[in-house]
Amino acid sequence: MCGFLGWFRSSRTPWREEERTRQSTALKSITHRGPDDGSEALGDGWWMGFRRLSILDLSEHGRQPMRFGGGRYTLTFNGEIYNFRELRRELGEAHLDSTGDTIVLGTLIARNGIDAVLPKLRGMFAIAWRDEQNGTLTLARDHFGIKPLYWSASEDGSLCYGSELRGVKHLRGDAKLSPEALADFLRWGAVQAPHTMLEGLHCLPPGHLLEWREGRVELRRWFEPRWPGREARIIDPAEQQRRVREGVMSSVQAHLVADVPVGVFLSGGLDSTLLAACMRTSGQEVVKAFSIGYEDDAGVPDETDAAERTAKHLGCSFFRERLSAASLESKLDAYFDAMDQPTGDALNTWLVSQVAAREVKVALSGLGADEWWAGYNYHRLAAVAAKSPLKLAGPLMREMNRILPASLKGKPSWKALFYGLGGAGNDPQAWQAHGRSILPAEEVARLLRPSLPMPATPRFDIHAPDSWLHELLLRETQTYLANTLLRDNDWTSMSHSLELRVPLVDAEVFALAGLIPPDAKLTPGGGKRILREAFRELLPPWIYDDRHKKTFTLPLMKWMRLPKWQQRIRDTLESRQSRERGLFDTALTSQMCDAYFSSRLDSKAAWPLSQRVWQLYVFEEWARRHLDRA
Repeated sequence: MCGFLGWFRSSRTPWREEERTRQSTALKSITHRGPDDGSEALGDGWWMGFRRLSILDLSEHGRQPMRFGGGRYTLTFNGEIYNFRELRRELGEAHLDSTGDTIVLGTLIARNGIDAVLPKLRGMFAIAWRDEQNGTLTLARDHFGIKPLYWSASEDGSLCYGSELRGVKHLRGDAKLSPEALADFLRWGAVQAPHTMLEGLHCLPPGHLLEWREGRVELRRWFEPRWPGREARIIDPAEQQRRVREGVMSSVQAHLVADVPVGVFLSGGLDSTLLAACMRTSGQEVVKAFSIGYEDDAGVPDETDAAERTAKHLGCSFFRERLSAASLESKLDAYFDAMDQPTGDALNTWLVSQVAAREVKVALSGLGADEWWAGYNYHRLAAVAAKSPLKLAGPLMREMNRILPASLKGKPSWKALFYGLGGAGNDPQAWQAHGRSILPAEEVARLLRPSLPMPATPRFDIHAPDSWLHELLLRETQTYLANTLLRDNDWTSMSHSLELRVPLVDAEVFALAGLIPPDAKLTPGGGKRILREAFRELLPPWIYDDRHKKTFTLPLMKWMRLPKWQQRIRDTLESRQSRERGLFDTALTSQMCDAYFSSRLDSKAAWPLSQRVWQLYVFEEWARRHLDRA
């Protein structure tokens, strides 16, 4: 699948010519570049458009929008339903023209209603369902927000929606910057749903429904991420490993359903290796694996040699691209042109998606393992804080952290002391906020002009009664996973006409993760222990034995200091457009640039300095395209 748009009006007023022009422009703005561009459904006061990336049923029978119930219902659907063949059997002898998942989804909803169907779906999806007889439009988003869905309601009662923010902006025609979202972005590196970077345009939260009827909008939750308590835990280690091995393998097998080849992103780490091993074990004879590396002295390890070694061990075909500072800089304009909302954390996925799209239409990613199986380094620091009896020195530790040289702040021993004495707070909400914060709230306040609002710490009703770790992981699920990783995965892959699937972000895997005790996930030696042990027989020994977290890490911390990069960034941040917007304290912006560009810190110690500059630069590049051009 790829992307959709829609526009519904409460009146029966005919479309004006400028509105039809906006529909056409909006449909073309969806980033899929494949040959199956656009099909439309027009009705009295409503319009639905779709651009297709053919994955299941490549014939004309799989095209959307798709009609059901003798024309009463119209469906557009972005994503994949992995258990559609099992659901098809529920329909008995019903004749279906298409062999794909869309027709199964629509037939089931027409027969049983969307509320009854959604809990049965295993997949990623954003759904738009029109009932002409009742005059309703229903929008629905998958459990965890793998597929995005944006909407905007106007005072005249009309409603626009789409799978990309830029498309909805074209339909609405008059979107301005949201100050609240800008503060969110500076604090967390991404806008937090239900907000978007544009005022009046909203993101439907994961696991939610929206029903529109003649100008009235109602939102309700259909899925809530919830883990059971201690009484439900699987205690026996052997049984834990068996259940995890079977559950993850089942999810990988389900995510391989396609009428086109499926590849995999492969780094030098556990998560992607696990997926590749499961693909080979599932019987996929040809597995194409993709990675990116670096030329010259990049300042970070090039893990593609390790990835190639793993690929050969597993019998995969290996494809990589090695980047230089110059070649990466030359790709930035295309990267920012594709960016739907500003984010500080997506360039690596955009780059590897570009490599994969040359060979396949679908790829698997290991995203999600860290959020449900405790894989991040700061999770271990939170464990230090949770076990420490000396958490009352928080204010003192925060003051020391403020004045401490950056070269010392990055030391593991200082971080452990900082968490252990309460510097990061005393509960999961505080630890997660500290671990995910790009700029402290007080620094955001100094950077933005005084009239703009400050970012808030997201609050949720967390359902993890059995441990602080599970509460922390559910906060990760509803913030960083949904609003940064999954959102970035979608637009970066779709911009290359690549469908990216995440077998470890799966409703059945999620339910299983809640049954595994915290100490089977996180140990003093590292996280994701249960995944490592459950798949020990499938993993190469060098992957099983390596307890250090591996990521697709870009060498921005070093390359941004090179003269050409520096000039590009300063020209953007000091441009006339940036000054006229008047959003930032220009003196403080210059100080941040000077502090980073004059620093000789490397690796982790330089990260906070580089991220400040990168965040500001990303926003300005996005604003040039989405605010200035408007």
